Amino acid sequence: MKSALNARLLSAAELTRQNATFADIGTDHAYLPLFLLDSGHIGYAYCCDINEGPLDSARRNAEERGRSEQMSFILTDGAAALSGKGITDYAICGMGGELIAEIIDRAPHLADSSLNLILQPMTRQEKLREYLASHGFRIVTESYSFDAGKYYVCMSVCYDGNCRDISGLEAIAGSRDSAFRGREYRLAYLKAKLSSLERAASGKLEAGMDCSADTELIEQLKEYISKL
Repeated sequence: MKSALNARLLSAAELTRQNATFADIGTDHAYLPLFLLDSGHIGYAYCCDINEGPLDSARRNAEERGRSEQMSFILTDGAAALSGKGITDYAICGMGGELIAEIIDRAPHLADSSLNLILQPMTRQEKLREYLASHGFRIVTESYSFDAGKYYVCMSVCYDGNCRDISGLEAIAGSRDSAFRGREYRLAYLKAKLSSLERAASGKLEAGMDCSADTELIEQLKEYISKL
């Protein structure tokens, strides 16, 4: 029987390329690589974590499913130690956007146009988009999902060397050059972002702070949403 995935991780699985050599950074219980192996989507997986406990759990799950020979378990902080292992697809999921940016920044070998980075920021998604654009990475696809009462975005990213600054709207809503999956969930995600921006602007206004830039971004996002 194939292992099951929740909707959040399934969106990451769907962005993984067929026959990839896969790395799961922050693997926890190895649910994602085991699903990909069980479904025949990949042939080999590196499960990586900064803590030994999650790796022990990943090993037990691999043994129970008879997948140990198709997996390596590496105690490491981030992706820097994985250079030269022939990995084609890297998943960095379940972390804040700024931490994901830091992991990429500490692994220069990820700046390679042949690689597929599957990134799922739980918070500060706009900071991750800003980092990616300014460091030559392009978001090819954004996939939106709804799981356990929350909306998530998962990104398929490649390096193209085109470093650029992006607007506040693009940092929140994504690039018009990207493909988008899950229209209904994306719309709800953006409406939630809009509400968060409005609350922040209201707080600034009550504190006597300048919120003109916030108000402009709010109006831009409202117009963007109205056209979806």
